Amino acid sequence: MEAHFIGFGEILTPRNRARFPATTLTALKQYIVNLQHTQHAERRQQGLTRLAPFLERLGEFGELVATLSRAEDIMGFVWTTNSCTDAFNDILDIYGQIGRVQPSLSMYKELFRTEPSLTEILIATYSEIIEVNRLLVIYFQQRLWAELFATTWKRHKSRLSNIISCMMSRFKLVSSQATLEQFDTLVTTSSREEATLNAERDSEDLGRRHAVYTWIKPTDMENDQEYLRRIRHAYPGTCSWLLSDETFQEWFEHRESIMTGSNLLWLNGKPGSVLASFVVEEARKLESNPTVLFFYFKREDSDRNSFLSMARTLLSQILEQNHYTLDYFYSRCCSSGSAVLSSRLLVEELLSFALRNCQSAYIVLDGLDECCTRKERGEIASWFRDLTENGPPEIRNGLHCMFISQHDSARKDYRDLPSITADDDNNEEDIEAFCKVQAEKLVTDLQIAEHKALEIAERVSAAAEGVFLFAHLVWINLCGQSSIYSLEREMETFATDLDTLDKAYSRIMQTIIEKPVAAQRGEALELLGWLVYAKRSLKMHEVQTLRSVDFERRAVEFERRRLRVHVKDLCESLVDVREDGSIELVHTTAKTGLLNDITGELPIATLCIDYLNLPSFQRPSEEQMLAGEYGFMEYSVLYWLRHLEAGMSSTHPDQDNIYMSLTESLEVLVEQYWNEPSASVASISRSASKRTRDVLQQFSHRESFPKLQLALVLTDKELKHFWDVRPEESALRILGVVKAVRHCIETYIVHSSNLDVAGALKDMYGSNLFKCPRFSCRYFTDGFTTLEERERHFQRHVLPARCTDEHCRGSQIGFATQAQLERHLRENHPDMTEPHHNFPTDEEIVESMREVSPEPEVVIEDEPQLIPEVQQPVEVPDIPVTPTPEQAEPQPTQQREVAKRLKTKREYQCAHCDKIFTKKWNWESHLRTHGDNQRLQCPNCDQTCARQGDLARHMRLHDPDSAVKCGGVLPNGRRWGCGTNFARLDVLRTHHKSKKGRRCIAGRDSEEQSTASTA
Repeated sequence: MEAHFIGFGEILTPRNRARFPATTLTALKQYIVNLQHTQHAERRQQGLTRLAPFLERLGEFGELVATLSRAEDIMGFVWTTNSCTDAFNDILDIYGQIGRVQPSLSMYKELFRTEPSLTEILIATYSEIIEVNRLLVIYFQQRLWAELFATTWKRHKSRLSNIISCMMSRFKLVSSQATLEQFDTLVTTSSREEATLNAERDSEDLGRRHAVYTWIKPTDMENDQEYLRRIRHAYPGTCSWLLSDETFQEWFEHRESIMTGSNLLWLNGKPGSVLASFVVEEARKLESNPTVLFFYFKREDSDRNSFLSMARTLLSQILEQNHYTLDYFYSRCCSSGSAVLSSRLLVEELLSFALRNCQSAYIVLDGLDECCTRKERGEIASWFRDLTENGPPEIRNGLHCMFISQHDSARKDYRDLPSITADDDNNEEDIEAFCKVQAEKLVTDLQIAEHKALEIAERVSAAAEGVFLFAHLVWINLCGQSSIYSLEREMETFATDLDTLDKAYSRIMQTIIEKPVAAQRGEALELLGWLVYAKRSLKMHEVQTLRSVDFERRAVEFERRRLRVHVKDLCESLVDVREDGSIELVHTTAKTGLLNDITGELPIATLCIDYLNLPSFQRPSEEQMLAGEYGFMEYSVLYWLRHLEAGMSSTHPDQDNIYMSLTESLEVLVEQYWNEPSASVASISRSASKRTRDVLQQFSHRESFPKLQLALVLTDKELKHFWDVRPEESALRILGVVKAVRHCIETYIVHSSNLDVAGALKDMYGSNLFKCPRFSCRYFTDGFTTLEERERHFQRHVLPARCTDEHCRGSQIGFATQAQLERHLRENHPDMTEPHHNFPTDEEIVESMREVSPEPEVVIEDEPQLIPEVQQPVEVPDIPVTPTPEQAEPQPTQQREVAKRLKTKREYQCAHCDKIFTKKWNWESHLRTHGDNQRLQCPNCDQTCARQGDLARHMRLHDPDSAVKCGGVLPNGRRWGCGTNFARLDVLRTHHKSKKGRRCIAGRDSEEQSTASTA
């Protein structure tokens, strides 16, 4: 009984923990009398007499336990929960049922007289009452329970009904004076039923949680938090100075009773700090168990540089820590009608609601200076300032928000806020401890004297001037020295060559360039080039696939060419490998520090395009899949166009050769993947984005310009859309190729039990091999571990609108549009769609107009097509795999060999047309498009096709196993549909959305509705 008492006390707020033990039966009865009087005067009586059985039985129960220790505290925990009876009619019923199923005092006395050993009944009775109270208190302690009630109370109430049902079974046994064996049987049966119900409830919660996470589309921050935690724990005591800072203490320990101070704090300093992870960890240790939210911004990552991405992540963290918001988020997810949460207004509404519902919350936002724009950064700061400074009192007292950024021009966003500067004075001890640990490595590795190592540690610590990242980079360079002599040379130039971050990066790059093995030199520079310009973090299997491509042989040789050296050793610790397999630079400042030494955007764009031009993509097979041909497919498909757009604004000394190579590869890509879209050049020229128009101007002189224009504009549109793109709307059949490749992978995994091959596939393609087919979805890259998970997720795309009644078929299947869901609710759940006749306010009208009014777009009025303007030549940075003379020490033999290779260029001319190619693999890919000028004849009809892929797609119309047909047989024997065959299910769905298709399915839908109503 004591254990139940302690468990119940742990879930109480400090205020309720003090109030509950002081509540007595007399005080409760007086409260009820006062409440009845108030309700009578306001003409809103709710039948409080239903509490009479509960008060009578529990009063007797109090007498029965009066001899126990802490009896007053125990009964106080029973009485006080009744303070909610003035708001909820259901609570009166719950306590009325509890009172009716509790045995009377005389029954207990008689039972104990015949069976003295049944004292466990008292414990069981008390524990179930406490459990009911615990569930009610947890629910109604939420600040916004009134707003959550409509969407969350129903499932919560079902748990209480199960407990009351168990009480009723016990009441029957006490009434019949059952034996000890019968009570043991009841306990066993009840435990088994409870376990079954809990498993069902957990399974349902898991499905709802997955649906909500898919809709919210959060970014995982725990990997970053764990990575930073490991860094700090390697150097004990790091960041501890912050706990003794008075300004931090005032912010961190702010209490409701203390009205001075601010709940906002600005922590500023130099880049490379790990203070944010320290604050998160300390907040998680607080006894008050607050909600701890955090976000690490990253400029180049679109999932980590905006308010929308931050808000989505914070919502997922709130859901993880407050399980009672699940049903509310699920209801909003079902009623949104969209597969992904993308509305800024809805995100702000949900985040504001979720934060206001928290008893206490600590929010840590790190790296705000890395937002995508200056405006976005200011909006984030002002949004949280407005919420904490102008919100209701409970928000002002319970919400603690910390902004962390560099001390730059954005400081006006944090004006008048308490601030802490992480400068040399504060970081000095942390950097000294770090330097001493690194100095011990020099003693071990190079066997230098300890006093010499300490001298070096003191010099580095003093030069860092509070910048932890600077000290880290310097020690990367120093610990990479191979002899005492080279170490001494580094220290001789330390004061002049390593006094800034840029120079520290340059020195590490010099170490890489001077590697004695030319292969490692080239591999390191190549890998750093990919990481600097990558549009997201690259996965290990993607890097290994890129390293394994042999463009001369036009194949991927994964086992022969993949890296066998760890990437950290290869790149002198400038990169880190996270637990999820992603590879990142040691800090975002490394990108600017390395830009002068590595390749640019256009060479990476060419690399992606050349990879997609490999023959293995034309006819995907299981053999090629097992060889590791497709590990870089997702990245190439999503970002080849983005690299192309970004590269057009950069320059490079070898501009002409880069443009020539890129143009040649791009034209081959369009030829091989051409899909004959229904759109025309004139129809899409006005809808093209400015970035795409700028790219197209570079190719306007090409003969293939019309096709290039359609390919780039429609591909840009396809990559951005959150919904299905019909095949005729795509200029390139890339999606079909992706589906074919994934079909090979998934089919093999489902039907194979070879664990060795499964491990090899993980190395080639990652751990989550079942992926979403939508380009705009994060799970297009991240994927799922099982086919079932992926299918459940994809249904959220196809039928995103869901009925919130879990017993309705519409909750499992869903609806394609919000209009279909609303019609379903009107016809099947009229109680959920009660009309509201309140007229909108002026503010609501203005807000509504703002939502539906599109922002003006730039329109070219005089030009039906894209006409390029004369521009200055654009150069693009690049670097060959082998080091240039400026980067390495003079090596005359190598220079002569490079010059010789540059003089012997070979051209490949097409025998069927006048096109000339400089790459053999592009020439061979182009030759396949001619096919000896022969069209392929379908054996089943008169249709002819130019390419083998087109013929295969057409022949699926004749194959009864692969084709899908519009029509079927109804239960009453009648047929429905027009009987037309379609090659793919998505084409059939498109047909059913047309006017003719709606007539096809009208008979089927009416029959299903009549069957459902009869059932």
